[in-house]
Amino acid sequence: MVNVSLGRNDNERTVLKLIRAMELGNLDQSIDELCSSEFIWANSGLSTIYGLEQLRGHMASGGFSNDIPILKKMTHFSAELLNLASDNDIVFTERLDHHWDKSGRDLMTPHICGVSKVVDGKILSFRDFYDVACYQQKPGEIKPDFELQAFRHAQKSGVK
Repeated sequence: MVNVSLGRNDNERTVLKLIRAMELGNLDQSIDELCSSEFIWANSGLSTIYGLEQLRGHMASGGFSNDIPILKKMTHFSAELLNLASDNDIVFTERLDHHWDKSGRDLMTPHICGVSKVVDGKILSFRDFYDVACYQQKPGEIKPDFELQAFRHAQKSGVK
């Protein structure tokens, strides 16, 4: 889980809040607060999303699972922040993104270098660079003692 308080400045905390919103499953309720209306979201090997209206349409139509079939089984997301750095309006994140199913199996875990630009307190661009071989990744093992409700409770009670 991403700990927003690890951000050393407002721009870093804004980017971490966006990732945290993905973890909590409330990205749709957070984008107006965190993202510029000209928001650009780019992922390796996928079509770039331009603007909040296109982002909303993308999420409403099934999101990235339309391009990456294994994600149709995803029920929740978490990110492991490995490194965080910034220079003025540019924020870099190195992270492992986990895409989980309801049995606690990690479906896809790209190792990502994220480069974001924050202007006037809002994210203008969010670009994730990674090896697209992860789209063909073999899912992890099912965790027999996994409980989705306990996972979600831990996410919600974590540092925001």
